[in-house]
Amino acid sequence: MARFNLTPRERRTVENARRDLAAAPCVNLLDGNAMARTIGRLEVVVERLIELVDAEADTVVSRCPAAHPEDVSPCSGSVVVTVLDATHAGVDGCEHHAARLLASLTGGRPVAKPDAPAGIALRVFRAAQHLRPFPWREAQS
Repeated sequence: MARFNLTPRERRTVENARRDLAAAPCVNLLDGNAMARTIGRLEVVVERLIELVDAEADTVVSRCPAAHPEDVSPCSGSVVVTVLDATHAGVDGCEHHAARLLASLTGGRPVAKPDAPAGIALRVFRAAQHLRPFPWREAQS
């Protein structure tokens, strides 16, 4: 019996969380990069699960994980890509914040989420090419 009426996207979020949590104990504790990626994934998993069960989620303005704390710009929609850095550690983001993050990374690349629109990773990559690194700092001055 289901405790919540979940949308298909929310069901995928729960399934992905189960998969990531099941894979976490298998990480080589001596591999620092693998540990960092796993911790990052688990942080995102916990945040998403909290959003699903939070009774006030519809009144709280949440932002994608790619949004920098100093960046006050709103998200442009749902999470559509994962931005990977040179060590393959990643963070999920909306199109807007993913492009801003990618512009601030060296050797980063966007990877489309499975349910994202076609060509979204290329669109984020191209948008990042037209941005300066850390564009939120320019808006503050």
